[in-house]
Amino acid sequence: MTRQLFHGRREQKKTRLFWQQLLSYGSVLLLPLLICSIYYYHSYGALRQRILSNQRLVLENSAQEINAAFRDAINLGSHLQINKYTAALSSGKSTPGSNPYMDRYYLKKDLASLQVSNSLIQQISLYFPSSDYIVNASSVYTFPMLSYMESQSDLLSAGDWELIFQALEQSRIICYASETEGFVTVAQTILTNISGNPSAILCIQLDKTSLLDRLQGQLLADVSPVFALIGQDSVFLATGDTDLRLSSLPLEEFFGDRHELSTYTVKGEDSLIVDSFPLQISGTALISITRMAEYRSQTKPLLMVMLFTILFCILAGIAVITYYSRKNYEPVSRILQFIQKTDGPLEADKNEYHLIMKILTQSRNEIERQKDLLKNNYLQKILSGEIEFSQIPDHVAEQFSINLSFDRVCVVSLFIEKTGDLDGPDSPLDLTVFTIENVFRELLQEVFTDQYFCVRRQKISVLLNVPSSCPHPLEQIEALTKRLLDFLQNSFRLSLRAGISLLFQKEQIPDAYLQADTALEYQKLSDAGRICCYCSIPQEQSISSIPLNTSEYVTNLVVTGNQGQILDYFRAIEKNLDHLSWADAKSCYYFFYQATARLQLYCQTHYGFQTEALDFLKESFFSQSLPSALSQTRQAYLEAAMEISEMKKSASPDRWGQDIRRFIDNNYFDANINLNTVAEHFRLSPSYLSRKFKEQYQKSVVDYLYEVRIANSLTLLKETDLKIADIAQMTGFVDSSAFIRIFRRLQGITPGKYKEKAASSDSEGH
Repeated sequence: MTRQLFHGRREQKKTRLFWQQLLSYGSVLLLPLLICSIYYYHSYGALRQRILSNQRLVLENSAQEINAAFRDAINLGSHLQINKYTAALSSGKSTPGSNPYMDRYYLKKDLASLQVSNSLIQQISLYFPSSDYIVNASSVYTFPMLSYMESQSDLLSAGDWELIFQALEQSRIICYASETEGFVTVAQTILTNISGNPSAILCIQLDKTSLLDRLQGQLLADVSPVFALIGQDSVFLATGDTDLRLSSLPLEEFFGDRHELSTYTVKGEDSLIVDSFPLQISGTALISITRMAEYRSQTKPLLMVMLFTILFCILAGIAVITYYSRKNYEPVSRILQFIQKTDGPLEADKNEYHLIMKILTQSRNEIERQKDLLKNNYLQKILSGEIEFSQIPDHVAEQFSINLSFDRVCVVSLFIEKTGDLDGPDSPLDLTVFTIENVFRELLQEVFTDQYFCVRRQKISVLLNVPSSCPHPLEQIEALTKRLLDFLQNSFRLSLRAGISLLFQKEQIPDAYLQADTALEYQKLSDAGRICCYCSIPQEQSISSIPLNTSEYVTNLVVTGNQGQILDYFRAIEKNLDHLSWADAKSCYYFFYQATARLQLYCQTHYGFQTEALDFLKESFFSQSLPSALSQTRQAYLEAAMEISEMKKSASPDRWGQDIRRFIDNNYFDANINLNTVAEHFRLSPSYLSRKFKEQYQKSVVDYLYEVRIANSLTLLKETDLKIADIAQMTGFVDSSAFIRIFRRLQGITPGKYKEKAASSDSEGH
């Protein structure tokens, strides 16, 4: 049937799709005929519109060139903002180990190198009002000396500086030019003092000749407009026919939301057509001016060319339309026949090509999403202590780009309170997390090159690899975190809280993670600003008259399992609750939050499990009264003590077996995991590992590995639309045939049948 369909020459009845296609091709022929019929009545208007479109295109391209020069100037200002000499001179101070004179000398050298890097820049000048000094690439002088230096044509005069100062009072960045000077100046306030007054003003002089060369390079052969760079009350730069009386034009009308063309009649001149384009710097625009006479001179010859073109289109169009309408429709018709056994039209969402592309795109996105989720979960296990640092295989570290080359680490925990301007109907939290991660990564990149982000709902944990050569790393991390919070608040109205741990060895990552989380919770309870460092938290053993002791003491109390001592501990606390201030009560909430979190980490790292009794730290814990919270905590600690005692009694003496299972549970997705690699990781012989593991768990290491992989594949089969081959790869199988074989052996059916069964049960449930 398929062979007959795709290789046979069966005649099919033409459908509406064929006639629509024929009509679309025919419109190409009918449109020139329609233009020809009305062109004799509107020839000038049509020609004018075509030339104006070209003029608009040239204007936009020219504006892009000017905007590029402005952007370079703005970026240069941003670069000089963080220049240490600029910052020091603007505040009237000096850099460490130097003095203002040397700072001005080194700043002059920096300006010279920046000036050489851009051919448009004629001069870069920095003015510091606090010291009244002007620094440029060639000299350093005070403002009063300008009167003696005005003979130099490449310097701004005192009058120029006064006009620039007045303009900068109204706007942070301006464009300025004088008719007698050969440059256009971009002036901006790059630094201000605490009162909001300018402490550093940057003036970048752009060479007029170079700007004109760039603009004239955009001109087309059949269009010769005049381009002018204008302000609201002056012309900065003009190209082309300079005889046009630009000063007589109403320049103020070319700003704001105005985008339409305008015609002006200048006294003693022909009518002019003016188009404008607003530029990146407020108060500046690029306009193009063309004489109306230029359009009239081109009317007659272009009309003849158009008539001959239309005649050619009529003759060639009939043959081309007939041929290509049939040729292009044929494969579409056959696809429709193959899919629906009919040549009927398809709806837009059933078009086979778009349907296939949609499926492929969704599949690729789902694969990437699952891989990112796998990396995120792996990092979460490292942070929480489920995976010890020594248990990270080299190939897994390479796969997830985990490169902790330095000995020290720090964890920053960020909590999203409000999504601000990023709030929207389509996953605002995903967009918010994406924005935070990319902005913070950019801020950290210069000092902390290795950062690892782990996302859990509204909390983002950032593991930083701290170089040993980094001076005062905690202060730098706090400063960068503050810059992140300020930027997101100002740019997106995004509200965040942050907790920062102390520095730890990389083998103690869970301790750093615990400190960052507890600092975040302390900041929330005590309203201690937006950022809380763990080192700033008071580590008291008692609050008011309540004997709390330390979180380590509480951990030992629960782990030893003496319920009588636990009850005595809480009785001593509850006897002293009367007349407790609200600040002390919040400190009690925080203490038990920290103690419980430390106890959870201890159970994970020492016993390899999480006790369910300690999963009570939710928002409801902090919203209840302190006596109720203490009662809930006491009951949870008693249950946890019993659970730990039972676990100790039933624990196997062969502790290494539990570590091996955890290693397999955390690295099942790695296709290189097998008996030999597991034995090599734990420094055991494969034969000994195989024998001891089977004695303890009544199954081989490989069988347990297959069970873990198949268990994880069940979730992917039920909850995603991934292909069988993709799921096999993501769960560590080298190919789909091995995956199908093992899946059938353990589940009794193939993965495809399981997926169909899961889908049908879901549809019945709905």
